[in-house]
Amino acid sequence: MANQMLTKMPAFITDTVDVMWSNLLKPDTAFGEASANHNITIVVDGTLNKTLKAVLKKSGAKKINGMREKDGVVTLKCKSRIHIEEGKFPCVDAAAQSTDIVAFGGDKVRLKLAPAIIKKDNSLSLYLNGVQIVERNEKNAGSGEAGGFSAVEGGFVSSPKQTETVTEDAEDDDLPF
Repeated sequence: MANQMLTKMPAFITDTVDVMWSNLLKPDTAFGEASANHNITIVVDGTLNKTLKAVLKKSGAKKINGMREKDGVVTLKCKSRIHIEEGKFPCVDAAAQSTDIVAFGGDKVRLKLAPAIIKKDNSLSLYLNGVQIVERNEKNAGSGEAGGFSAVEGGFVSSPKQTETVTEDAEDDDLPF
C-alpha cells in the first residue's frame, strides 16, 4: 500500500554542500521508536536550489518537504529509515570507500537523494539514500590530538593520574564543612 501512496523518481547526487545538523550516528527517536529515522540537514546553496527547483517542476508537486528558511538561510532536511537496525547510517569517504565515520555539522558532503511524490498532498519528499563525506570540519576531525587540542610548550603538565590525599591527623574542627 505504501507504493500506491508514492510515485518514485530517479535518484540524483548533489554537488558538495554544508551540513548543518545530522542524526546519522544513531537513529532520531524524538517522536518515538515507531518513527525512528536517520536524517541530515544541509544548507541549500544556489546550485542545489536550482537543482531542487528543476526536480520540483519535473515532478509536478506543489512543494518540497523538509525545506526551511530562517534568518536568510535555506536548509533541507532529508530522512531515511533504511539502516535503522544497523544503528548508524553508512557513509563513504571522498574516495567512495566505506568509512566508520559519519557526517556531522560543519562537514562538507554530497548526498544521494531519491525524490518521491506524496500523492495525498501532492508534495515532494527527498529521501536520503547515501552520504559521501568530502571534507571533515576541523572540530569534527580532531586531527589526532586530545579533544582537538595540541600541546602548549611550557604549560602545565600533569602526571598520568593525580589524586589528592587527606592526612590522617585532620580533626573535624579543621574541616571546612
